[in-house]
Amino acid sequence: MPSLETANVGKAVAARVGTNIREVRTRLGMTQAQLAAPEFSISYISAIERGKIRPSLKALSILARRLDVPLTFLLEGSPSGAAEARAVGYSPADSGPDQKIDVELLQANVLVQQKMFKEASQLLEPIQPERITTDQVYRLYLLRGEIHYGEGDYQEAVVDLRSAVSQGEGMNDIECSERARNFLGKAYFALYNYTLSLENHLRCNQAIENNHINDPFFSFDVFSHLATDYFKLGNMDEAIAFYHRALETLDAMGRDSKSFALKYMDISQRYKAVGKFAMAKDYAMRSLAIYDMREEQRLVGMTHQRLGKTLEKMSDLDAAEQEYLKAIAIECELNDETSASTCLTSLAELLLKRGRSVEAEQNAQDALTFARTSGDAQAQGQALIALAQIRHQAGDFASADQFFAQALEMLDMSNAHEIAAGAYFKYANLLEDRGEVQRSLTAIKRAYEHQRQGKRVDLE
Repeated sequence: MPSLETANVGKAVAARVGTNIREVRTRLGMTQAQLAAPEFSISYISAIERGKIRPSLKALSILARRLDVPLTFLLEGSPSGAAEARAVGYSPADSGPDQKIDVELLQANVLVQQKMFKEASQLLEPIQPERITTDQVYRLYLLRGEIHYGEGDYQEAVVDLRSAVSQGEGMNDIECSERARNFLGKAYFALYNYTLSLENHLRCNQAIENNHINDPFFSFDVFSHLATDYFKLGNMDEAIAFYHRALETLDAMGRDSKSFALKYMDISQRYKAVGKFAMAKDYAMRSLAIYDMREEQRLVGMTHQRLGKTLEKMSDLDAAEQEYLKAIAIECELNDETSASTCLTSLAELLLKRGRSVEAEQNAQDALTFARTSGDAQAQGQALIALAQIRHQAGDFASADQFFAQALEMLDMSNAHEIAAGAYFKYANLLEDRGEVQRSLTAIKRAYEHQRQGKRVDLE
């Protein structure tokens, strides 16, 4: 039983909270109905404002966000307010989100979208999980996981993303836990563990099917990952079905300019520097929204490319070519050199297969130009392999060997074990066709070395 003194303190806190809520609401010109919807009833808000009910911390946090004031503002109406709040169960650790931390988390998110992983990591480094709110801890783990993923530290990414999933589950927030789980699946995929990747993405899909998450961007991402998982596991029917679901989900999505996102981020940083955290948060969110839209558009293009690969594998070459052309148009419009190079390489290889070698070489050269502009070693390696195959088919073995040598050197250095293994196998087959058995065997050995290295990464 609570003591009489504690009960009286509780009533005092409830009265002060109610008064503060009413004053802020009326100053903003909000009705009780506007403040209440959709989580609460009007009678519940009325009872709080009259001091008849002491709201839970969760309810108070929601009302503080809706009124655009710190939670501490609603609690601490007198010098003794914080102590009284602790006496009746409001923990100072949960006294509401620090707006500066919120801004830093948002800015780190934008930096991640810009692939500035080192800068994002430096921004997050001083943040201590035990000193921030549960929601902020979740975002911190998720961002750390994304940074590790972006830097190629996939095993470290798995550790942080698992923590983010657990944090989301602890918050009883299905959307948070499944968003982290979706990225966790991507990390497993990067470790060549396609079974665990599929398992996590199927959990996300279940949340979509049960209407726990109604975000079309999230659905698109999950469907795209599921399609790629199934492709890697050899289930082409499921892969095609999910590629089509992904494309149908965001068929009419618009596109925005990267320059606006950079400008918004610059404004956000200026506001943070002068302590105007609410405005800094607003502009950082605008910048992030634009980057999200660009990323979704890029993924639409890559989904067309992956669907093309699947159709090509099923010998539907006409349909595959159309998907590659759609992908190229999207990625070129977005000025995403790496993705455009990947799509052009796929088209070049298909055209070579169809006997259209002149067109194939032009697309492969374009792919190499884009890849060199982006500086992506894997994209350059794949474009060079396409050119090598084209030259080999034309009987120009010297040029073919030169392109293969350049490509394999780049892939060896980039630690792209799966891609490198495939490239060495292709080279081995072409060498065997020429009757160069010893060189073919050497290439096969290198292919198997890369396969073993890839499996070691997976096991670790």
